[in-house]
Amino acid sequence: MDYQVLALKYRPARFEEVVGQEQVTSVLQGALSQRRIANAYLFSGPRGCGKTTVARLLAKALNCEEGPSAEPCGECDSCRSIAQGSSLAVIEIDAASNRSIDDIRRIREEAGYASVGGRYKVYIVDEAHQITGDAANAFLKTLEEPPPSTVFILATTEPQKIIATVHSRCQRFGFRLLSTDEIAGRLAAIIEREGLSAEMDVLRAVARRADGSMRDGLTLLDQALASLEGALTLETVTEILGLTRNDRFHALTEAWLERDGARAVRELDAVLAGGLAIREFALGLSRWFRSLLLLKLDPALVEGEMSAADRERAQGFAEAFQTEDLLYLVRFTGERADQIRYASQPRILLETLVVELARFESRVLLTDVLARLNALEGGAAPRSAPPQARGSRRGGPAPGGGDTPRETRPGTRKPEARGREAAPRGTRAASPAGQAGATAQAAPSAEVAPSKLPPGEQGFATVWGDFVRRVGRGKKSLASFLDYARPGPLGAKHFTICVENPFHLAMLDTPDHLRLLSDTFAAAYGEKRQVRVELVQGEIAPPAERISQERADDAKRKQDLRDHAGDDLIQDLLKRFDGEVLED
Repeated sequence: MDYQVLALKYRPARFEEVVGQEQVTSVLQGALSQRRIANAYLFSGPRGCGKTTVARLLAKALNCEEGPSAEPCGECDSCRSIAQGSSLAVIEIDAASNRSIDDIRRIREEAGYASVGGRYKVYIVDEAHQITGDAANAFLKTLEEPPPSTVFILATTEPQKIIATVHSRCQRFGFRLLSTDEIAGRLAAIIEREGLSAEMDVLRAVARRADGSMRDGLTLLDQALASLEGALTLETVTEILGLTRNDRFHALTEAWLERDGARAVRELDAVLAGGLAIREFALGLSRWFRSLLLLKLDPALVEGEMSAADRERAQGFAEAFQTEDLLYLVRFTGERADQIRYASQPRILLETLVVELARFESRVLLTDVLARLNALEGGAAPRSAPPQARGSRRGGPAPGGGDTPRETRPGTRKPEARGREAAPRGTRAASPAGQAGATAQAAPSAEVAPSKLPPGEQGFATVWGDFVRRVGRGKKSLASFLDYARPGPLGAKHFTICVENPFHLAMLDTPDHLRLLSDTFAAAYGEKRQVRVELVQGEIAPPAERISQERADDAKRKQDLRDHAGDDLIQDLLKRFDGEVLED
Protein backbone atom coordinates (compact mmCIF):
# COMPACT_ATOMS: atom_id res chain seq x y z
CA MET A 1 0.00 0.00 0.00
CA ASP A 2 1.03 3.55 -0.60
CA TYR A 3 2.10 5.51 2.48
CA GLN A 4 -0.67 7.60 4.04
CA VAL A 5 0.32 10.84 5.73
CA LEU A 6 -0.45 11.20 9.43
CA ALA A 7 -2.98 14.02 8.91
CA LEU A 8 -5.16 11.61 6.88
CA LYS A 9 -4.30 8.38 8.69
CA TYR A 10 -5.30 9.77 12.08
CA ARG A 11 -8.21 12.00 11.03
CA PRO A 12 -10.86 11.72 13.80
CA ALA A 13 -13.50 9.09 13.07
CA ARG A 14 -15.73 10.05 16.03
CA PHE A 15 -16.77 13.33 17.63
CA GLU A 16 -14.97 12.39 20.84
CA GLU A 17 -11.65 12.21 18.96
CA VAL A 18 -11.86 15.87 17.85
CA VAL A 19 -9.38 17.86 19.93
CA GLY A 20 -10.18 21.25 21.41
CA GLN A 21 -13.55 21.92 19.71
CA GLU A 22 -15.95 20.73 22.41
CA GLN A 23 -18.01 23.92 22.09
CA VAL A 24 -18.93 22.76 18.57
CA THR A 25 -19.16 18.97 18.87
CA SER A 26 -21.28 19.02 22.04
CA VAL A 27 -23.95 21.23 20.41
CA LEU A 28 -24.00 19.13 17.22
CA GLN A 29 -24.33 15.91 19.21
CA GLY A 30 -27.21 17.39 21.19
CA ALA A 31 -28.97 18.43 17.98
CA LEU A 32 -28.51 14.95 16.50
CA SER A 33 -29.88 13.29 19.62
CA GLN A 34 -33.00 15.48 19.50
CA ARG A 35 -33.36 15.23 15.71
CA ARG A 36 -33.10 19.05 15.45
CA ILE A 37 -31.30 19.09 12.10
CA ALA A 38 -30.77 22.52 10.52
CA ASN A 39 -30.94 23.24 6.79
CA ALA A 40 -27.53 24.94 6.68
CA TYR A 41 -24.45 25.25 8.89
CA LEU A 42 -21.56 27.69 8.73
CA PHE A 43 -18.23 26.48 10.17
CA SER A 44 -15.68 29.27 10.56
CA GLY A 45 -12.18 29.32 12.02
CA PRO A 46 -8.44 29.25 11.25
CA ARG A 47 -6.87 26.69 8.94
CA GLY A 48 -6.23 23.19 10.19
CA CYS A 49 -8.49 23.33 13.25
CA GLY A 50 -11.06 20.71 12.18
CA LYS A 51 -13.84 22.39 10.15
CA THR A 52 -13.93 19.89 7.27
CA THR A 53 -13.36 16.97 9.62
CA VAL A 54 -16.37 17.89 11.77
CA ALA A 55 -18.43 18.46 8.61
CA ARG A 56 -17.67 14.89 7.50
CA LEU A 57 -18.48 13.54 10.98
CA LEU A 58 -21.83 15.36 10.86
CA ALA A 59 -22.52 13.81 7.44
CA LYS A 60 -21.61 10.35 8.81
CA ALA A 61 -23.87 10.82 11.84
CA LEU A 62 -26.79 11.86 9.61
CA ASN A 63 -26.39 8.90 7.24
CA CYS A 64 -25.22 6.21 9.64
CA GLU A 65 -27.35 3.06 9.37
CA GLU A 66 -27.91 3.27 13.15
CA GLY A 67 -28.70 6.98 13.04
CA PRO A 68 -29.13 9.77 12.89
CA SER A 69 -27.15 9.40 16.10
CA ALA A 70 -24.92 11.52 18.32
CA GLU A 71 -21.94 9.33 17.37
CA PRO A 72 -21.53 7.51 14.03
CA CYS A 73 -20.69 3.82 14.32
CA GLY A 74 -17.89 3.97 11.77
CA GLU A 75 -18.51 0.35 10.77
CA CYS A 76 -21.51 0.44 8.44
CA ASP A 77 -21.21 0.79 4.67
CA SER A 78 -22.37 4.41 4.76
CA CYS A 79 -19.77 5.45 7.39
CA ARG A 80 -16.97 3.66 5.55
CA SER A 81 -17.85 5.14 2.17
CA ILE A 82 -18.02 8.67 3.59
CA ALA A 83 -14.66 8.16 5.32
CA GLN A 84 -13.15 6.98 2.02
CA GLY A 85 -14.70 9.88 0.08
CA SER A 86 -16.71 7.60 -2.23
CA SER A 87 -20.22 8.21 -0.91
CA LEU A 88 -22.74 9.59 -3.40
CA ALA A 89 -24.67 11.16 -0.51
CA VAL A 90 -21.88 13.54 0.47
CA ILE A 91 -20.72 16.04 -2.15
CA GLU A 92 -17.63 18.11 -1.33
CA ILE A 93 -17.23 21.31 -3.36
CA ASP A 94 -14.24 23.62 -3.55
CA ALA A 95 -15.73 27.11 -3.75
CA ALA A 96 -12.44 28.54 -4.99
CA SER A 97 -13.04 26.84 -8.35
CA ASN A 98 -16.87 26.63 -8.23
CA ARG A 99 -17.81 30.19 -7.36
CA SER A 100 -19.84 31.55 -10.27
CA ILE A 101 -23.59 31.81 -10.83
CA ASP A 102 -23.47 28.88 -13.28
CA ASP A 103 -21.82 26.69 -10.61
CA ILE A 104 -24.44 27.63 -8.04
CA ARG A 105 -27.23 26.99 -10.59
CA ARG A 106 -25.84 23.49 -11.15
CA ILE A 107 -25.79 22.82 -7.39
CA ARG A 108 -29.41 23.98 -7.09
CA GLU A 109 -30.50 21.62 -9.88
CA GLU A 110 -28.63 18.63 -8.44
CA ALA A 111 -29.97 19.29 -4.94
CA GLY A 112 -33.49 18.63 -6.21
CA TYR A 113 -32.75 14.93 -6.81
CA ALA A 114 -33.17 12.44 -4.00
CA SER A 115 -30.15 11.21 -2.10
CA VAL A 116 -28.42 8.08 -3.35
CA GLY A 117 -26.58 5.95 -0.82
CA GLY A 118 -27.72 7.78 2.29
CA ARG A 119 -30.59 9.22 4.29
CA TYR A 120 -29.45 12.83 3.76
CA LYS A 121 -27.75 14.52 0.83
CA VAL A 122 -25.00 16.65 2.38
CA TYR A 123 -23.14 19.40 0.51
CA ILE A 124 -19.83 20.45 2.09
CA VAL A 125 -18.73 23.76 0.52
CA ASP A 126 -15.12 24.51 1.45
CA GLU A 127 -13.69 28.06 1.30
CA ALA A 128 -17.24 29.39 1.03
CA HIS A 129 -16.07 33.02 1.18
CA GLN A 130 -14.74 32.60 -2.38
CA ILE A 131 -18.27 32.51 -3.81
CA THR A 132 -18.98 35.72 -5.72
CA GLY A 133 -21.59 38.18 -4.47
CA ASP A 134 -24.02 37.50 -7.29
CA ALA A 135 -23.65 33.74 -6.89
CA ALA A 136 -24.20 34.02 -3.13
CA ASN A 137 -27.41 35.96 -3.72
CA ALA A 138 -28.57 33.30 -6.18
CA PHE A 139 -27.87 30.67 -3.48
CA LEU A 140 -30.02 32.31 -0.77
CA LYS A 141 -33.38 30.68 -1.59
CA THR A 142 -31.84 27.20 -1.75
CA LEU A 143 -30.09 27.70 1.61
CA GLU A 144 -33.27 28.86 3.31
CA GLU A 145 -35.61 26.24 1.81
CA PRO A 146 -33.54 23.32 0.49
CA PRO A 147 -35.15 20.16 -0.88
CA PRO A 148 -36.20 17.60 1.76
CA SER A 149 -33.33 15.71 3.44
CA THR A 150 -30.70 18.09 2.07
CA VAL A 151 -28.13 19.79 4.33
CA PHE A 152 -25.56 22.41 3.37
CA ILE A 153 -22.36 22.86 5.39
CA LEU A 154 -20.28 25.93 4.50
CA ALA A 155 -16.68 26.04 5.77
CA THR A 156 -14.58 29.21 5.67
CA THR A 157 -11.50 30.80 7.17
CA GLU A 158 -12.82 34.33 6.52
CA PRO A 159 -16.44 34.58 7.67
CA GLN A 160 -16.41 38.38 7.42
CA LYS A 161 -16.34 38.05 3.62
CA ILE A 162 -19.61 36.12 3.53
CA ILE A 163 -22.65 38.33 3.02
CA ALA A 164 -24.99 38.88 5.97
CA THR A 165 -27.98 37.27 4.25
CA VAL A 166 -26.06 33.97 4.05
CA HIS A 167 -25.08 34.28 7.72
CA SER A 168 -28.71 34.71 8.73
CA ARG A 169 -29.75 31.46 7.01
CA CYS A 170 -27.08 29.29 8.68
CA GLN A 171 -26.32 28.05 12.17
CA ARG A 172 -22.82 29.39 12.76
CA PHE A 173 -20.12 27.52 14.73
CA GLY A 174 -16.75 29.08 15.49
CA PHE A 175 -13.66 26.88 15.63
CA ARG A 176 -10.66 28.03 17.66
CA LEU A 177 -6.90 27.59 17.44
CA LEU A 178 -5.56 24.80 19.63
CA SER A 179 -3.19 25.28 22.54
CA THR A 180 0.34 23.92 22.55
CA ASP A 181 -0.57 21.28 25.14
CA GLU A 182 -3.59 20.09 23.12
CA ILE A 183 -1.52 19.61 19.98
CA ALA A 184 1.40 18.04 21.87
CA GLY A 185 -0.96 15.60 23.61
CA ARG A 186 -2.42 14.46 20.28
CA LEU A 187 1.07 14.09 18.80
CA ALA A 188 2.14 11.98 21.78
CA ALA A 189 -0.81 9.63 21.27
CA ILE A 190 0.05 9.24 17.57
CA ILE A 191 3.74 8.62 18.31
CA GLU A 192 2.72 5.85 20.72
CA ARG A 193 0.41 4.26 18.15
CA GLU A 194 3.23 4.39 15.61
CA GLY A 195 5.47 2.48 18.00
CA LEU A 196 8.00 5.33 18.30
CA SER A 197 9.28 7.42 21.20
CA ALA A 198 9.80 11.13 21.72
CA GLU A 199 10.26 13.38 24.71
CA MET A 200 7.46 15.78 25.54
CA ASP A 201 9.79 18.77 25.07
CA VAL A 202 10.31 17.69 21.46
CA LEU A 203 6.57 17.43 20.81
CA ARG A 204 5.96 20.80 22.46
CA ALA A 205 8.54 22.36 20.15
CA VAL A 206 6.70 20.92 17.13
CA ALA A 207 3.35 22.05 18.58
CA ARG A 208 4.60 25.61 19.09
CA ARG A 209 5.76 25.70 15.48
CA ALA A 210 2.27 24.52 14.39
CA ASP A 211 0.86 27.80 15.75
CA GLY A 212 -2.52 26.38 16.81
CA SER A 213 -3.19 24.18 13.78
CA MET A 214 -3.49 20.44 14.36
CA ARG A 215 -2.99 19.71 10.66
CA ASP A 216 0.23 21.75 10.63
CA GLY A 217 1.44 19.89 13.72
CA LEU A 218 0.83 16.51 12.10
CA THR A 219 2.53 17.62 8.88
CA LEU A 220 5.62 18.80 10.80
CA LEU A 221 5.73 15.57 12.77
CA ASP A 222 5.46 13.61 9.54
CA GLN A 223 8.38 15.57 8.13
CA ALA A 224 10.51 14.94 11.21
CA LEU A 225 9.74 11.20 11.23
CA ALA A 226 10.59 10.88 7.54
CA SER A 227 14.06 12.34 8.21
CA LEU A 228 14.99 10.31 11.27
CA GLU A 229 15.37 6.79 12.48
CA GLY A 230 14.53 5.86 16.05
CA ALA A 231 13.72 8.35 18.79
CA LEU A 232 13.14 12.03 18.11
CA THR A 233 15.49 14.42 19.92
CA LEU A 234 15.17 18.16 20.38
CA GLU A 235 18.44 18.91 18.58
CA THR A 236 17.64 16.91 15.45
CA VAL A 237 14.02 18.11 15.25
CA THR A 238 15.14 21.71 15.70
CA GLU A 239 17.64 21.36 12.89
CA ILE A 240 15.29 19.55 10.49
CA LEU A 241 12.26 21.79 11.02
CA GLY A 242 14.22 25.03 11.21
CA LEU A 243 13.08 25.82 14.75
CA THR A 244 14.84 28.32 16.99
CA ARG A 245 16.13 26.78 20.19
CA ASN A 246 15.52 28.76 23.35
CA ASP A 247 19.23 28.70 24.20
CA ARG A 248 19.84 30.89 21.12
CA PHE A 249 17.48 33.46 22.60
CA HIS A 250 19.23 33.07 25.95
CA ALA A 251 22.61 33.97 24.46
CA LEU A 252 21.16 36.88 22.52
CA THR A 253 19.35 38.25 25.58
CA GLU A 254 22.57 38.14 27.59
CA ALA A 255 24.29 40.14 24.86
CA TRP A 256 21.45 42.68 24.86
CA LEU A 257 21.52 43.11 28.63
CA GLU A 258 25.28 43.62 28.50
CA ARG A 259 24.79 46.13 25.66
CA ASP A 260 27.23 44.16 23.51
CA GLY A 261 26.10 44.71 19.92
CA ALA A 262 29.05 42.83 18.42
CA ARG A 263 28.29 39.70 20.45
CA ALA A 264 24.60 39.95 19.48
CA VAL A 265 25.52 39.98 15.78
CA ARG A 266 27.83 36.98 16.25
CA GLU A 267 25.06 35.04 18.01
CA LEU A 268 22.70 35.92 15.17
CA ASP A 269 25.23 34.64 12.61
CA ALA A 270 25.42 31.34 14.51
CA VAL A 271 21.63 31.00 14.47
CA LEU A 272 21.31 31.72 10.75
CA ALA A 273 24.25 29.43 9.94
CA GLY A 274 22.15 26.58 11.33
CA GLY A 275 19.70 27.03 8.45
CA LEU A 276 16.96 28.99 10.20
CA ALA A 277 14.99 31.29 7.92
CA ILE A 278 15.52 34.99 8.59
CA ARG A 279 11.83 35.82 8.64
CA GLU A 280 11.06 32.90 10.94
CA PHE A 281 13.70 34.08 13.41
CA ALA A 282 12.30 37.63 13.34
CA LEU A 283 8.87 36.30 14.28
CA GLY A 284 10.49 34.18 16.99
CA LEU A 285 11.92 37.32 18.60
CA SER A 286 8.47 38.74 19.18
CA ARG A 287 7.29 35.42 20.63
CA TRP A 288 10.35 35.35 22.93
CA PHE A 289 9.64 38.77 24.41
CA ARG A 290 5.97 37.79 24.72
CA SER A 291 7.06 34.78 26.81
CA LEU A 292 9.20 37.03 29.03
CA LEU A 293 6.25 39.39 29.47
CA LEU A 294 3.95 36.55 30.56
CA LEU A 295 6.62 35.24 32.92
CA LYS A 296 6.91 38.73 34.40
CA LEU A 297 3.15 38.88 34.96
CA ASP A 298 2.56 35.29 36.11
CA PRO A 299 4.73 32.21 35.39
CA ALA A 300 1.59 30.06 35.22
CA LEU A 301 0.67 31.78 31.94
CA VAL A 302 3.45 29.91 30.07
CA GLU A 303 2.78 26.48 31.53
CA GLY A 304 3.29 23.91 28.79
CA GLU A 305 4.99 26.33 26.40
CA MET A 306 8.56 25.64 27.55
CA SER A 307 10.43 23.11 29.61
CA ALA A 308 11.07 23.60 33.33
CA ALA A 309 14.77 24.35 32.71
CA ASP A 310 13.99 26.90 29.99
CA ARG A 311 11.29 28.50 32.12
CA GLU A 312 13.65 28.85 35.09
CA ARG A 313 16.33 30.56 33.00
CA ALA A 314 13.83 32.74 31.15
CA GLN A 315 12.43 33.86 34.49
CA GLY A 316 15.81 35.40 35.30
CA PHE A 317 15.78 37.33 32.03
CA ALA A 318 12.21 38.51 32.67
CA GLU A 319 13.26 40.00 36.01
CA ALA A 320 15.92 42.10 34.22
CA PHE A 321 13.22 44.08 32.41
CA GLN A 322 10.40 46.32 33.54
CA THR A 323 6.90 45.37 32.43
CA GLU A 324 6.82 48.57 30.36
CA ASP A 325 10.07 47.51 28.63
CA LEU A 326 8.62 44.15 27.61
CA LEU A 327 5.36 45.69 26.38
CA TYR A 328 7.39 47.99 24.14
CA LEU A 329 9.73 45.21 22.94
CA VAL A 330 6.87 42.87 21.97
CA ARG A 331 5.30 45.64 19.89
CA PHE A 332 8.62 46.85 18.46
CA THR A 333 9.92 43.42 17.38
CA GLY A 334 6.51 42.53 15.92
CA GLU A 335 6.52 45.66 13.77
CA ARG A 336 10.08 44.98 12.63
CA ALA A 337 9.19 41.37 11.80
CA ASP A 338 6.51 42.66 9.43
CA GLN A 339 9.09 44.91 7.74
CA ILE A 340 11.61 42.05 7.45
CA ARG A 341 8.95 39.78 5.99
CA TYR A 342 8.60 41.95 2.88
CA ALA A 343 12.12 43.43 2.71
CA SER A 344 14.44 42.84 -0.27
CA GLN A 345 17.43 42.64 2.14
CA PRO A 346 15.94 40.95 5.22
CA ARG A 347 19.29 39.99 6.78
CA ILE A 348 20.47 43.59 6.93
CA LEU A 349 17.28 44.63 8.69
CA LEU A 350 17.58 41.71 11.13
CA GLU A 351 21.19 42.58 11.99
CA THR A 352 20.13 46.19 12.51
CA LEU A 353 17.36 44.98 14.81
CA VAL A 354 19.63 42.97 17.11
CA VAL A 355 22.05 45.92 17.39
CA GLU A 356 19.16 48.26 18.23
CA LEU A 357 18.06 45.85 20.94
CA ALA A 358 21.58 45.95 22.38
CA ARG A 359 21.24 49.74 22.63
CA PHE A 360 17.73 49.60 24.06
CA GLU A 361 16.97 52.29 26.61
CA SER A 362 14.77 51.33 29.53
CA ARG A 363 11.45 53.09 29.82
CA VAL A 364 11.25 55.75 32.55
CA LEU A 365 7.81 56.31 34.06
CA LEU A 366 6.60 59.86 34.55
CA THR A 367 5.77 59.01 38.17
CA ASP A 368 9.43 58.10 38.78
CA VAL A 369 10.62 61.36 37.22
CA LEU A 370 8.22 63.37 39.36
CA ALA A 371 9.29 61.48 42.48
CA ARG A 372 12.92 62.33 41.80
CA LEU A 373 12.04 65.98 41.18
CA ASN A 374 10.05 66.08 44.41
CA ALA A 375 13.07 64.63 46.21
CA LEU A 376 15.19 67.46 44.78
CA GLU A 377 12.67 70.06 45.92
CA GLY A 378 12.45 68.52 49.37
CA GLY A 379 16.21 68.69 49.94
CA ALA A 380 16.98 64.99 49.42
CA ALA A 381 19.39 63.61 46.89
CA PRO A 382 17.60 61.91 43.99
CA ARG A 383 17.36 58.18 44.21
CA SER A 384 19.23 56.34 41.51
CA ALA A 385 17.42 53.96 39.21
CA PRO A 386 17.24 50.33 40.34
CA PRO A 387 20.24 48.30 39.18
CA GLN A 388 19.75 46.13 36.16
CA ALA A 389 20.35 42.40 36.31
CA ARG A 390 23.57 40.85 34.93
CA GLY A 391 25.43 44.13 34.93
CA SER A 392 23.21 45.61 32.24
CA ARG A 393 23.35 49.29 31.47
CA ARG A 394 20.73 51.64 30.20
CA GLY A 395 21.25 54.73 28.14
CA GLY A 396 21.76 55.33 24.44
CA PRO A 397 19.13 55.74 21.76
CA ALA A 398 15.90 53.85 22.14
CA PRO A 399 14.80 51.72 19.18
CA GLY A 400 12.42 53.55 16.93
CA GLY A 401 13.50 56.98 18.14
CA GLY A 402 11.61 56.95 21.46
CA ASP A 403 11.68 60.20 23.42
CA THR A 404 11.82 58.78 26.94
CA PRO A 405 14.08 60.63 29.41
CA ARG A 406 17.47 58.94 29.80
CA GLU A 407 18.80 57.58 33.04
CA THR A 408 22.31 58.54 34.15
CA ARG A 409 24.90 56.31 32.47
CA PRO A 410 27.52 54.50 34.54
CA GLY A 411 30.71 56.51 34.70
CA THR A 412 28.96 59.83 34.10
CA ARG A 413 29.10 62.41 36.86
CA LYS A 414 25.72 62.63 38.53
CA PRO A 415 24.09 66.03 38.86
CA GLU A 416 24.38 66.00 42.67
CA ALA A 417 28.17 65.67 42.40
CA ARG A 418 28.45 68.87 40.42
CA GLY A 419 28.29 72.43 41.63
CA ARG A 420 25.05 73.01 39.73
CA GLU A 421 21.73 71.18 39.49
CA ALA A 422 18.86 71.08 37.07
CA ALA A 423 15.55 71.95 38.66
CA PRO A 424 12.16 73.20 37.52
CA ARG A 425 12.09 76.92 36.96
CA GLY A 426 11.24 78.77 40.14
CA THR A 427 12.40 75.97 42.53
CA ARG A 428 15.63 75.54 44.44
CA ALA A 429 17.47 72.26 44.91
CA ALA A 430 19.25 71.52 48.18
CA SER A 431 22.99 71.12 48.45
CA PRO A 432 24.35 67.56 47.98
CA ALA A 433 23.80 65.23 50.91
CA GLY A 434 26.50 63.02 52.38
CA GLN A 435 29.54 65.27 51.82
CA ALA A 436 31.88 65.17 54.82
CA GLY A 437 31.84 68.35 56.88
CA ALA A 438 29.34 70.02 54.62
CA THR A 439 26.47 71.97 56.14
CA ALA A 440 23.22 71.98 54.19
CA GLN A 441 22.03 75.50 53.56
CA ALA A 442 19.00 76.64 51.67
CA ALA A 443 19.89 78.53 48.53
CA PRO A 444 18.42 82.01 48.12
CA SER A 445 15.21 82.17 46.12
CA ALA A 446 15.40 83.43 42.57
CA GLU A 447 12.08 85.24 43.01
CA VAL A 448 11.89 86.82 46.46
CA ALA A 449 8.36 87.95 47.43
CA PRO A 450 7.79 90.19 50.47
CA SER A 451 6.23 88.35 53.38
CA LYS A 452 3.70 91.16 53.81
CA LEU A 453 2.67 93.29 50.86
CA PRO A 454 2.07 96.99 51.51
CA PRO A 455 -1.56 98.02 50.93
CA GLY A 456 -2.66 100.16 48.01
CA GLU A 457 -2.21 99.92 44.26
CA GLN A 458 1.58 100.25 44.42
CA GLY A 459 1.91 97.31 46.82
CA PHE A 460 0.45 94.90 44.27
CA ALA A 461 2.27 96.62 41.40
CA THR A 462 5.67 95.80 42.91
CA VAL A 463 5.07 92.06 42.43
CA TRP A 464 2.79 92.16 39.36
CA GLY A 465 5.37 90.70 36.96
CA ASP A 466 6.20 87.89 39.39
CA PHE A 467 2.47 87.17 39.89
CA VAL A 468 1.80 86.93 36.16
CA ARG A 469 4.74 84.50 35.70
CA ARG A 470 3.44 82.28 38.48
CA VAL A 471 -0.02 82.22 36.94
CA GLY A 472 1.55 81.30 33.58
CA ARG A 473 3.15 78.19 35.09
CA GLY A 474 -0.29 76.91 36.06
CA LYS A 475 -2.20 78.11 32.98
CA LYS A 476 -0.50 79.95 30.14
CA SER A 477 -3.77 81.03 28.50
CA LEU A 478 -4.84 82.84 31.69
CA ALA A 479 -1.49 84.65 31.88
CA SER A 480 -1.97 85.84 28.29
CA PHE A 481 -5.13 87.70 29.36
CA LEU A 482 -3.21 89.29 32.23
CA ASP A 483 -0.92 90.87 29.63
CA TYR A 484 -3.84 93.21 28.90
CA ALA A 485 -4.55 93.97 32.55
CA ARG A 486 -2.89 95.99 35.33
CA PRO A 487 -2.82 95.68 39.11
CA GLY A 488 -5.46 97.52 41.08
CA PRO A 489 -5.82 98.36 44.76
CA LEU A 490 -4.70 95.81 47.34
CA GLY A 491 -7.14 95.63 50.24
CA ALA A 492 -7.18 93.71 53.49
CA LYS A 493 -9.40 90.92 52.10
CA HIS A 494 -9.09 91.25 48.35
CA PHE A 495 -6.85 92.32 45.48
CA THR A 496 -8.03 93.94 42.25
CA ILE A 497 -7.16 93.35 38.59
CA CYS A 498 -8.16 96.09 36.13
CA VAL A 499 -9.01 95.56 32.44
CA GLU A 500 -10.37 97.92 29.80
CA ASN A 501 -11.88 95.40 27.41
CA PRO A 502 -15.20 93.64 28.24
CA PHE A 503 -13.92 90.50 26.50
CA HIS A 504 -10.92 90.27 28.86
CA LEU A 505 -13.27 90.91 31.77
CA ALA A 506 -15.44 87.97 30.68
CA MET A 507 -12.41 85.70 30.30
CA LEU A 508 -10.93 86.52 33.72
CA ASP A 509 -14.15 86.75 35.73
CA THR A 510 -15.02 83.03 35.75
CA PRO A 511 -15.18 80.79 38.85
CA ASP A 512 -12.26 78.60 37.73
CA HIS A 513 -10.02 81.53 36.79
CA LEU A 514 -10.84 83.49 39.94
CA ARG A 515 -10.04 80.44 42.04
CA LEU A 516 -6.71 79.91 40.26
CA LEU A 517 -5.75 83.57 40.66
CA SER A 518 -6.61 83.53 44.37
CA ASP A 519 -4.72 80.26 44.98
CA THR A 520 -1.66 81.54 43.12
CA PHE A 521 -1.63 84.74 45.19
CA ALA A 522 -1.93 82.80 48.46
CA ALA A 523 0.82 80.33 47.49
CA ALA A 524 3.18 83.11 46.40
CA TYR A 525 2.70 85.66 49.15
CA GLY A 526 1.24 83.73 52.04
CA GLU A 527 -2.00 85.71 52.18
CA LYS A 528 -5.40 84.32 51.19
CA ARG A 529 -7.44 87.03 49.45
CA GLN A 530 -10.35 87.18 47.08
CA VAL A 531 -10.04 88.53 43.52
CA ARG A 532 -11.95 91.41 41.97
CA VAL A 533 -11.82 92.06 38.22
CA GLU A 534 -12.92 95.60 37.33
CA LEU A 535 -13.53 97.34 34.00
CA VAL A 536 -11.69 100.69 33.78
CA GLN A 537 -11.20 103.42 31.17
CA GLY A 538 -7.86 104.10 29.52
CA GLU A 539 -5.32 102.09 27.53
CA ILE A 540 -3.50 99.29 29.37
CA ALA A 541 -0.24 98.27 27.79
CA PRO A 542 1.46 94.91 28.51
CA PRO A 543 3.86 95.41 31.43
CA ALA A 544 7.39 95.98 30.17
CA GLU A 545 8.77 94.28 33.25
CA ARG A 546 7.30 90.88 32.34
CA ILE A 547 8.43 91.09 28.73
CA SER A 548 11.99 91.95 29.67
CA GLN A 549 12.07 89.22 32.33
CA GLU A 550 10.86 86.60 29.85
CA ARG A 551 13.61 87.61 27.44
CA ALA A 552 16.16 87.34 30.22
CA ASP A 553 14.82 83.91 31.21
CA ASP A 554 15.02 82.67 27.61
CA ALA A 555 18.58 83.94 27.25
CA LYS A 556 19.63 82.21 30.49
CA ARG A 557 17.98 78.96 29.45
CA LYS A 558 19.82 78.95 26.10
CA GLN A 559 23.10 79.63 27.92
CA ASP A 560 22.39 76.74 30.32
CA LEU A 561 21.84 74.39 27.36
CA ARG A 562 25.19 75.44 25.88
CA ASP A 563 27.02 75.11 29.21
CA HIS A 564 25.73 71.56 29.76
CA ALA A 565 25.76 70.25 26.19
CA GLY A 566 27.46 67.00 27.30
CA ASP A 567 25.12 66.14 30.18
CA ASP A 568 22.10 64.20 28.88
CA LEU A 569 20.13 64.27 32.14
CA ILE A 570 20.38 68.05 32.60
CA GLN A 571 19.59 68.60 28.91
CA ASP A 572 16.41 66.51 29.19
CA LEU A 573 15.25 68.25 32.37
CA LEU A 574 15.85 71.70 30.90
CA LYS A 575 13.94 70.90 27.72
CA ARG A 576 11.07 68.87 29.13
CA PHE A 577 10.26 70.82 32.27
CA ASP A 578 11.25 74.33 31.19
CA GLY A 579 13.91 74.21 33.89
CA GLU A 580 16.88 76.36 34.72
CA VAL A 581 20.26 75.64 36.31
CA LEU A 582 20.62 77.26 39.71
CA GLU A 583 23.76 77.88 41.75
CA ASP A 584 24.16 76.15 45.11
